Amino acid sequence: MADALSQLIKWCNENTGFLSLLIFIALLLFGWLSGIFRALRNRPKFIIDIVDQPAFCCTFDTGRERNGYKTHRTAIVLYLKITNRGSASSSIDSIEVGSHNYTFKYTFLWYWIKQTTSLRDFCVDMGHGDLKIYPFLTQKNFLMVNEITSFLDVGRITSGIEYFEQFESCGGFRPRISQGNVRIKVRVKDAFGKYHSKVLKIPEVDLEKARKFNEEFGMTIEKMEYPKPDEK
Repeated sequence: MADALSQLIKWCNENTGFLSLLIFIALLLFGWLSGIFRALRNRPKFIIDIVDQPAFCCTFDTGRERNGYKTHRTAIVLYLKITNRGSASSSIDSIEVGSHNYTFKYTFLWYWIKQTTSLRDFCVDMGHGDLKIYPFLTQKNFLMVNEITSFLDVGRITSGIEYFEQFESCGGFRPRISQGNVRIKVRVKDAFGKYHSKVLKIPEVDLEKARKFNEEFGMTIEKMEYPKPDEK
């Protein structure tokens, strides 16, 4: 044991330059790896939840046909709550909602609808002249002043209405309904390009009920595709 220790000391004395180089490389490698691990630890983590009302899906006929098939449109409204429970701040870049296609009973594919500007506020008549107005998440309200909070510090929460509207479709290009509910996937993209998602179920409602919350529900893309004569 003493001989081995003596040999080690002698080798170190004779190779101080090489040993210094090894220590320098080791320190560089440690610093690089620790920087990577620190960057991996410091990341935003958005937790997505839904407030009960209003949150629903509605697919309705447009009254038109395409290649002999009746066309329809799907619109979805969600009252979202997003919490940053990560270890770094970030902003909400975009929000999408996906659903499974009606045609295929078993599928892993999601068909995505991007966030859409609503033409009116979502609100409900409380009676006696009182009107409850729901704040939007990423657009300005028309009937109230709302603060848009897309930048989330660690531990911060933001909430509000997000609206999604599908382009005119036909056939089975509509969400699959199971026991009156639609299985959806909400996907939020942060400023770093990372996606945060959650799978949820929301009820399907008819157009009459949907428009009790918003008289122009399902009309945003309609007015873009088929403007009135005086709007051309």
